[in-house]
Amino acid sequence: MTRKEQRERTKRHLFDEALRLFRERGSAQTSVEDIVHAAGVAKGTFFVHFPTKDAVFQAYVDMVTEDLRPELEGWLSMAPMEALTDVFGRLTARAEGDRAFVGDVVRAELFGEPLDDGRPSALQEILLPLFRRLREAGDIRPDVSDDAAAQHLLSCYLIHIAWAWRRGEPFESAMRFVLHVVFQGLRP
Repeated sequence: MTRKEQRERTKRHLFDEALRLFRERGSAQTSVEDIVHAAGVAKGTFFVHFPTKDAVFQAYVDMVTEDLRPELEGWLSMAPMEALTDVFGRLTARAEGDRAFVGDVVRAELFGEPLDDGRPSALQEILLPLFRRLREAGDIRPDVSDDAAAQHLLSCYLIHIAWAWRRGEPFESAMRFVLHVVFQGLRP
């Protein structure tokens, strides 16, 4: 096994152990020491792969996004609003499944580092082609860029998911509300 493969394996093992502990105990009750103990590695090894505990939550979003990426071709063959509803339906189902630490995921995504490195996030990379199709269909105001529309939708979605999480409400209603409200504002 190459060094790169070993690094990736170690990172994935740390990630998997962190998620397992977050699901079992909650993230606030899980320390970096708990994660490295469960993974059987030194504390420094954790920080080689994740600069902070929040970085695990950002990696979680990347993992979820990578799980969705193979669906993009199918979404591009659907009506754009139907595709966006399906994308956010899948994200919402995943959030419901990991409800124990959804607040941490939202916080890491909205406030984690880097706040904005100028590149689209992994989720934006999935959304941008769908917004291009909405634009081509004339369903988005011409004064709003695809990137701005995707950022706006993602931010509103994350905030409403956090709100539903805090109130103990199902995420599905928050997701449907956000899609409806955001698209009312984006329509020409």
